[in-house]
Amino acid sequence: MKVQARKLVIATACLAAVLSACTTAYALSHPNFEAADEAIVAALRHIRNAQQVNGPTFGGHAGRAEQLLQEARTELSIADEFHRGIRY
Repeated sequence: MKVQARKLVIATACLAAVLSACTTAYALSHPNFEAADEAIVAALRHIRNAQQVNGPTFGGHAGRAEQLLQEARTELSIADEFHRGIRY
């Protein structure tokens, strides 16, 4: 059971790292979006630290929170593209 739990933590961390690298490939142009992105990154760091200390004992909810935060980063990136006039 412990081996499976460790594999889950490692897989979640790897997926989060890949998604993180993909979602914000450029600096956000709107200062409020940039501040929101920094807050999301901090929240992700706190969740990952909790998982490292406690292991995956959060019933899958910490992983789901990470997923939702990554989705929020993607939405911020898209909103910033609208702000810059790239999307209409």
